[in-house]
Amino acid sequence: MFWSLNPALVVFLIGVFVSLTMSFVNFKFLGGENARKIKKRMHELRMKMLEAQKSADMKKMNECLRDILKLNSEYMKLSLKPMLVSLLLFALIVPFLNRTYTGTVVATIPQSLPLIGGFKLSWFWWYLICTFVVGWIVRKILGI
Repeated sequence: MFWSLNPALVVFLIGVFVSLTMSFVNFKFLGGENARKIKKRMHELRMKMLEAQKSADMKKMNECLRDILKLNSEYMKLSLKPMLVSLLLFALIVPFLNRTYTGTVVATIPQSLPLIGGFKLSWFWWYLICTFVVGWIVRKILGI
């Protein structure tokens, strides 16, 4: 059975699954043309606001700020869906891992690494390392 394999491998594969899922969900909702347009427009408005601030034009500054807040609200609506998927995955996976691997040393950092070598990792720390590394690589590949 899958769960009877090496705990480090099981936690790694679960971390890869979560990272890939979240990266593709983020790519779908935040990597699209609409999100890029919002980011670009917000950057343009920030530049205009800085110019208005330098020239002490409070009216133009307030207009830019109002527009930035409106665009930020739109972007937050786009990012809400990936956050909900993330919470759902977390709520499903963490209790299983906690129940299955609590009290188990899942991985050990090699002795050859100075200062941290030999450090024993619980499922939680191994999961964090795996998801961050895999997520970082996938986001770089997808350009998110």
